[in-house]
Amino acid sequence: MGKSLRIAVYDDKYPTSFVTPRASRHTILRQRFLPFNLVSSKLEGVTLIEPALSVDMVHAFNRIPVNSSKYIMSFESHLPRQFALRKRGLMARYLVSRITTPGCRRIIALSHFARRCFLAQHAGNPQLDLLTAKLMVRHPNIIVPAVEDAMSQDTAAELVLTFVGAHFGRKGGCVAVKIAEKALEQNLPIRVNIVSSLQVGGPIWTDPTAPGFFEPYLKLLGLKNVQHHGVLPNQAVRKLLRNSHFGILATFGDTFGYSALESMSEHTPVLGTGVCALPEFLEDGVNGISLPVKLNEVGDWWNPGYDFRGDANFAQYFRDEVERLACLAIDRLKTYIGHPELMAPLRRQARRTAETMFAAEPAGVFLDALYDRVALERATDPAQLDPALDVSSPQSLPAESLPSVSSPFVPNENAPEQPHRIPTASAA
Repeated sequence: MGKSLRIAVYDDKYPTSFVTPRASRHTILRQRFLPFNLVSSKLEGVTLIEPALSVDMVHAFNRIPVNSSKYIMSFESHLPRQFALRKRGLMARYLVSRITTPGCRRIIALSHFARRCFLAQHAGNPQLDLLTAKLMVRHPNIIVPAVEDAMSQDTAAELVLTFVGAHFGRKGGCVAVKIAEKALEQNLPIRVNIVSSLQVGGPIWTDPTAPGFFEPYLKLLGLKNVQHHGVLPNQAVRKLLRNSHFGILATFGDTFGYSALESMSEHTPVLGTGVCALPEFLEDGVNGISLPVKLNEVGDWWNPGYDFRGDANFAQYFRDEVERLACLAIDRLKTYIGHPELMAPLRRQARRTAETMFAAEPAGVFLDALYDRVALERATDPAQLDPALDVSSPQSLPAESLPSVSSPFVPNENAPEQPHRIPTASAA
């Protein structure tokens, strides 16, 4: 066991907690940082972190620290985050130089989906081998509460579903309320909770921007089997999930899907889509329900394209997808109504997934060991991954956990990349 180190991380209250130790034998210094995205959206991928005395290294998340000489970079989809920048512009080249420099000791993808995004992003980079030498995968970590299954004695006579997400359209809120509508039409005992600030359209990269597009879905919040809770603190969200039969994350684009992890940690299986990182932990019929969607070459949701979000074809495509997913979900949910013996194994496996894949304790041990190793390296040394720590190989996942690829979507080279924002699970 090495000496106690001083590790600086961003004091962003929520996102960084998923990629850094929640308990550590090292001293974790939560430092303020300058959110340059408030100055310009073009600068969301870079920051200045508040200096601290005698810091051994910085463990950064998404935003590259320009004033750190030795750091580890965790990221959720793309690195650098340069969605609004010209890909070959001066700033974009500078950001890439910050992760190729020897001072950037490791690059940690939150998922194998993020790793694929990164490799695709840098496919033409002559320094790809150097970047790949630093690249590894480590899933996020959460606190798995020591609670028993609150629904162990439930009869499943009425199914309760809970959707959590500030981005109502992107994360599957439209699918959730359409499930409620179809349940009423078919006289099915299904009740839906919606925890959301109902953000739609505008800059949200999956959403149609046609005026009034989301109004029919928002009106469904008034259905008698829907309860819109607005924004709730995490403790209240956890309680709702704990007392639900399924958490809903029928997302069209999620860099990971933290609400799904929180759902599983409360013994609650997830009704989700097989998109982005979800196939890495959501297994259909085992720990939840996975609804198929059409994917592009990296495993993101295929759609007509970011630049076409205002077009009628994009709106119709989104509308058809919502309808299709809601119909599939209703058909699958019918199986569990009144059958607690079918719900029980899903709930056991959901909890087991949270414990084995995302528990905070082993993540802390892993990261502490990584900090020890990096602390011994000189900032000028080439990065050499420890094979015991490197989990970047797809072989570390069972084949069935990897997403299928269908109908690759080649984006317009002149269009901005479809952005992924920092996800928040319960901050709706």
